[in-house]
Amino acid sequence: MSPTTSGAEDANALDPSGSNAAFPHGVESVDHDARAASVAAATAAGFGVSVLSLETHPLHQFQQGAVVTASSSPPPSSVAVATAELVVQHQNAPPPKRKGGRAKDAIWNETTIMEDKTVVCNHCSAVIHKYGCAKVERVRAHFQNRCLQSANYQNRNVHAAAVKKQKTAHSPSNGNSDAVNRRGAESVGVAKVGLFKRKFTQWVYATGQAFDDMENEFLVNALCTLRPDVPLPSRDELENELLELECNATQAKVNKALSGNACILAIEHWTNASGVVHTNYVALCDNTPYLLECTTSSQTQDAAAEIPVEELEAVLAKHKKCAFYAIVTTEKAMLSNATCERIQKKYLQCVFYYGCVRHALRLLVNDITATLPWLEKTRDSVTELLRVVQGSYKLQLQVPGLPRIGADGNLGSLLSYEQVFDALEAILSSEKELYAVVSRRDFVEASRSPVEKEQRKRIQDFVLGETFVNDVNNALKLVRPLQQQLLRVESDRSATLSQVYHCFVELLDTYVSMEWVSKKDKALISSCVKERFHSIYGDAHGVAYMLDPLYLGEHLDAAKKSEVEAFITLYCNGLEPEKILTQLEKYKAMVHELKECNSTYWKMLESGEVRTFDFWIERRQFPQLQQLAWAVFSLPNASTTPSKSFSAQCQLIHSKFQTKLSAEKLQRLTQVNCNAKSVAATSADGAELSPLGAVADATTFASNNPPSAIL
Repeated sequence: MSPTTSGAEDANALDPSGSNAAFPHGVESVDHDARAASVAAATAAGFGVSVLSLETHPLHQFQQGAVVTASSSPPPSSVAVATAELVVQHQNAPPPKRKGGRAKDAIWNETTIMEDKTVVCNHCSAVIHKYGCAKVERVRAHFQNRCLQSANYQNRNVHAAAVKKQKTAHSPSNGNSDAVNRRGAESVGVAKVGLFKRKFTQWVYATGQAFDDMENEFLVNALCTLRPDVPLPSRDELENELLELECNATQAKVNKALSGNACILAIEHWTNASGVVHTNYVALCDNTPYLLECTTSSQTQDAAAEIPVEELEAVLAKHKKCAFYAIVTTEKAMLSNATCERIQKKYLQCVFYYGCVRHALRLLVNDITATLPWLEKTRDSVTELLRVVQGSYKLQLQVPGLPRIGADGNLGSLLSYEQVFDALEAILSSEKELYAVVSRRDFVEASRSPVEKEQRKRIQDFVLGETFVNDVNNALKLVRPLQQQLLRVESDRSATLSQVYHCFVELLDTYVSMEWVSKKDKALISSCVKERFHSIYGDAHGVAYMLDPLYLGEHLDAAKKSEVEAFITLYCNGLEPEKILTQLEKYKAMVHELKECNSTYWKMLESGEVRTFDFWIERRQFPQLQQLAWAVFSLPNASTTPSKSFSAQCQLIHSKFQTKLSAEKLQRLTQVNCNAKSVAATSADGAELSPLGAVADATTFASNNPPSAIL
């Protein structure tokens, strides 16, 4: 029996009415259609085609015994049959083997890797690093801490999970598809609401907003205009669980930034409105300040009082993961020699103790003013003049160039000490306007009280006096050198400790060279400068001044020079003292030779294009001195640089919340507020070599070679 006959018999069996005999190619059509139907069914099973669509297909109806006409089921082409057979073979093939190794992190989908291996964020277009598909922790840190679109990144996992649930519910027979969509949308919405509340809380704490303002109806109505379903944090939440949550998160970020890094402990005092002295312990790491503790004294005391050694040890023990190798205070007297010896025995790497030059220059203005009677009288008259002008709106319009003084009416309480100098310059520039206003007959008669009348009479005598211009001009000449040095300290972040000694040397030379100043006044001014310098001087100043190639300790007296050499030999106790001193002399000879033979490089040193720290990186022929120089030239010259002091922030927070929060909650809020910008600015990548990053070798060297009797 031929295949054709067999096919015909099978067809007749399927069609007992004999209707298939009317088609000349019925048997061949049935054979092709059956094969195509089976292939289509397999293809549908492999590619997710609905079974309902196959049941309504003509080929499927034919297999179930339905009558199929020639027009409803034409024979498939040979290409279609071959394609279907390939699909069946692909379905029967074994699955490909999984490649070895760890799967690529999904975070890389948020970045673009350039040809030069530069990784760029797809959201904020910032360069994350230049190491290609590596350092995934830096990429994560970028999205968590720096990226402006980090909120979208944090919600993406929740959104992807919701979308995945929606895709799995593709079958129409699943009646829960709408519920899945609703649950996915609700989960994304809840995540965004929680994230918004967290970000909003961070803004409240970082800016010091009053908690009662969160219930302000105008603020609530403004936010409800965009999102009526987003609730604001309540006052109770801000004072309790949200404050605790944010404080713990801030402390964790600070500990992560400081752990294992070389740090400097800066200590400063400040006084609140009640006269209670508080002490801030600040860690300086890679030019970023972090507030560690803010302690409160048990009784009212002087702002420059000595710090208890037990309190200092408690702070160092609490942050033992930080490698503190220097302690900077506003004045050296805050740490006694006994305290320094006790701390150094327990923490071998902590060998530098000195005061803040910025604080010293500010106090030097008041020292010189109080020493010279005529200068003090001029300051009091200028302060009284500014107070009277500030209290009268009419006088402010007549003399618009004068600055405003502080709330207590003291010239020293201006917003910044730079305005003290600006006030003297403004008075000189407004001399004609002042003379015209004060010389009027109604200037004194316009007083509203006898006290104000006496003040205006003294101001009239001061401005109309013969020595008015001369006194103000001389006062400006005396304080201008202090202004220049203070601006240099506060504006130049690359200033080193060696410039502190040079700063006071320049001040002494400037005041001695003033011919119009009497010998008595010169002696008084020089005494003030020397006394203020000794109040902050530490061994680090002398060592830096001697190791700096620009100075080489040229103005050190015999006593200071011997102290510096003794410190160097004790620090570098790996060699004999004679060899260390010989190495120091060879270094000085090398610097003199460099100055004569390489003028181009020397000019770069003088201009600051080559930092002193970078200069010592190349001095490998002096290994012991190099380690010491790395440690010294990475120290800041002030306890409040490179950023402003935390005292102003603490005073603001205490003035707002001291009567509303407990001491513990006030401490938490102070830490969150002061560390908000520092934590936000913490970056996982560094653009250049930081001195504090490289000084880890120096601290390790000091730990392995501890000085036995530095103090």
